[in-house]
Amino acid sequence: MSASWVTFAFEAANFLLLAALLGWLFFRPVRAAIERRRGQIEGEQRAAAAAREQAVREREQLLAERREQQTQQDALRERLQREAEGEKEASIAAAREQMQRERKRLEQELLAQRRAQVRTSARDAAHAAREVVRQLLAALKGPELEEMLACAACRELEGLRARGALAPIVIESAEPLAPEARARVLAAAGAPSGPASERLDPELIAGLRVYTARGLVDATVAGASAQAERLLVSRLEAVTAGHE
Repeated sequence: MSASWVTFAFEAANFLLLAALLGWLFFRPVRAAIERRRGQIEGEQRAAAAAREQAVREREQLLAERREQQTQQDALRERLQREAEGEKEASIAAAREQMQRERKRLEQELLAQRRAQVRTSARDAAHAAREVVRQLLAALKGPELEEMLACAACRELEGLRARGALAPIVIESAEPLAPEARARVLAAAGAPSGPASERLDPELIAGLRVYTARGLVDATVAGASAQAERLLVSRLEAVTAGHE
């Protein structure tokens, strides 16, 4: 082997030794640093991916909570709206019912006022009719009227007597009775000799009023006019009630 080849081989060996020494002293720490950095980057990437996944999960959870809140708010708004509509309908129904009650009350008050006016008018008209009848019969006062009223009293007494005894008897008249008239009344009452008392009442104007155990017989001008008044009042009220 020549000297040049020996030198080349020696230099090559030195180079390889130097390269190995440099690789052990320099490249190995650099490579380890690179590996560490790569590991850090991969860890950071994994952490970033986990953070992204966590952010996605939190975002989805937040969206779900918002949707739940929106659903609850919609349900609450619908419930409040239904309650408000129910309260509104209830208020309207209560107001309508109150209006109906008030209308009925006013109608009843108006009807009562009309009835009171009718009764007052009927009483006024009946009272006027009573006065007319009284004045007319008073103007006709005489033996004929007295006879007619006495006959009417006797007929009513005979009708009462059919139900039983009439004693005791009280006879009222505007003027003292003639013995014949008194005897006729007592005979009609079925007590020709029984006890009977007499009283005078000028307000009767004419005729007889007889009190018996079975009831009253009123055949007087005052009684006839009062009867006319009562009859007219009842007729007017009946006519008015028929038109309501």
